[in-house]
Amino acid sequence: MAWFSGKVSLGNFPDLAGAVNKLSESVKNIEKNFDSALGLEEKSDSTSSEEMSYGFCVGNLKKLMNTAICINFPPLAHQLQDYGLLCLLWARKAKADEIAKLMNENEQLKAVIEDLKRKSTDAEIESLREEYHQRVATLERKVYALTKERDTLRREQNRKSDAAALLKEKDEIISQVMAEGEELSKKQAAQESTIRKLRAQIREFEEEKKGLMTKLQVEENKVESIKKDKTATEKLLQETIEKHQTELSAQKEFYTNALTAAKEAETLAEARANNEARTELESRLREAEERESMLVQALEELRQTLSRKEQQAVFREDMLRRDIEDLQKRYQASERRCEELVTQVPESTRPLLRQIEAMQETMARRAEAWSAVERSLNSRLQEAEAKAATAEERERTINERLSQTLSRINVLEAQISCLRAEQTQLSKSLEKERQRAAENRQEYLAAKEEAETQKGRANQLEEEIKELRQRHKQELQDALMHRELLQQEVEREKAARLELERTVRVHSTTISDQTPITKGNSGFENGNLNRKLSNASSMEESYFLQASLDTSDSFSERRNPGEASMSPYFMKSMTPSTFESALRQKEGELASYISRLTSMESIRDSLAEELVKMTAQCEKLQAESALVPGIRAELEALRRRHSAALELMGERDEELEELRADIVDLKEMYREQVNLLVNKIQVMSPSVGNA
Repeated sequence: MAWFSGKVSLGNFPDLAGAVNKLSESVKNIEKNFDSALGLEEKSDSTSSEEMSYGFCVGNLKKLMNTAICINFPPLAHQLQDYGLLCLLWARKAKADEIAKLMNENEQLKAVIEDLKRKSTDAEIESLREEYHQRVATLERKVYALTKERDTLRREQNRKSDAAALLKEKDEIISQVMAEGEELSKKQAAQESTIRKLRAQIREFEEEKKGLMTKLQVEENKVESIKKDKTATEKLLQETIEKHQTELSAQKEFYTNALTAAKEAETLAEARANNEARTELESRLREAEERESMLVQALEELRQTLSRKEQQAVFREDMLRRDIEDLQKRYQASERRCEELVTQVPESTRPLLRQIEAMQETMARRAEAWSAVERSLNSRLQEAEAKAATAEERERTINERLSQTLSRINVLEAQISCLRAEQTQLSKSLEKERQRAAENRQEYLAAKEEAETQKGRANQLEEEIKELRQRHKQELQDALMHRELLQQEVEREKAARLELERTVRVHSTTISDQTPITKGNSGFENGNLNRKLSNASSMEESYFLQASLDTSDSFSERRNPGEASMSPYFMKSMTPSTFESALRQKEGELASYISRLTSMESIRDSLAEELVKMTAQCEKLQAESALVPGIRAELEALRRRHSAALELMGERDEELEELRADIVDLKEMYREQVNLLVNKIQVMSPSVGNA
């Protein structure tokens, strides 16, 4: 209402109202410009609180100004204007303090940013250091690996240097292995003979053992089935007990009677199951005992039958002995009677005596027959006793042999394991030898290729040497021909020089007489002489060039007519100076030819040195090619040894397989014998029971 009344009463004081509005607008504009210059935003809490305070102050001032205007009290209005200015100054100071704080915070943030940059640079440096250390470590590892490779290469070189010693050691090892193989083959043959002897016995015992083991397995299976049934029933009982316990724990109050009934049923079931199991066990044990007793009775009956048969045999022997004694007594009595009758009987009774003698002979034959029968019976008795003794001894020996065979089987198994270990070792050694043979083969192939390449090079060098020799011979021949031609030319020039000297002397005498005549024509003649000398020198040079180029004898044929045509000219027009110049030219040409000869000789020497070097290389290559057949022979020997070792390994494998087959056969024989004995016992047991 005051603000409304103030607005209503402003019509009386329009100047004050306009001034207040202008002040408020100017303050707002100053604040906006100040904020825009400093780039501050009106988001922080401090600025919001100050703006609230500033707005509060401005509102209060407006209210006071309105009240002052309403009251018509101008000094109070001026004071209020001063107070508004103070508020503005206070707000500006607060903003300046905030700006200083913000600047400090900005500096702090810059310091933090610089620290972070430094830390980031430090982190980058540390990362670079770590990378550098890692690279150094990798390089050190590579250096270590390279040193290892160098050491391995050195070792391989040392191994290659010691290859001859290793080959010798391998030869010795192979010879030892061959000797051991022969010894093992001999031992194996002896063992096979013993094993073949023991096969029948082992088969018999194995058959017996099989029968007994089958019976034992049947009984054990029955016992196990009973135990399984018992365990199953016990498990079921335990499960039911647990279930009932869980039910009882949940419902004790409600099912006490049911639990007692269930417990009684469980006890009854347990008792029944136990009784049934006991009855079954007792019945089966009784059956087993009855079978054992039956077997024992059968054995006892067999023993009794044997004793009865022995007693019967003894009784028969006694009866036969008594009969023999009675017969002997009768025979003696009959002989006595015969003798008495012979003494008493007259000649008329001689035919009767003859009959009696015939009867005696028949009786003697019968006695001999009876004695043969007695002998046969005695022999049978002895054989029966011997068979009984041998049977007992066989039982003992069979038991001993069983123990021995078992021990031998164990020994053979140990030997087989040893042989397997040896086989593995030999296989490893064979693999190593194969690898070495492959390496030697590769080295041989490389050496062969190098030898072939060197042979090709040697052939090429020999061809080049032949070509060089031919060229050198041709060049030497050309040089010799050229030298001979030069010597001939020098001799001719010497002869021409002597002739020219003579002609010059003759002309000197004639010229002294004809000097006044020839003075007028001297210039013309000198010009002609110079021209002629130049022409002569050019002609001589052309002849020398033709001599240097042409190696045939056509040079002399071309030169002679020229000399014949020019000799009178030279004889008349040559002077000593021109002649000396021509000689100097010829000497220069000779020097050039001599230098050319020296260069050719140096070329010849260099070619000779190359020939020597090439011959030395050819000799080296020939020596290396001479080593190739030795290497081939060594490779063939190694292949033979390798094949022999493989054959030995195959033989050992075959022997091991035969031993395994023999062991399997022996086990089968033992099982068959045990089964036969068991079947015999089973067949004899009902017969003994019936008896």
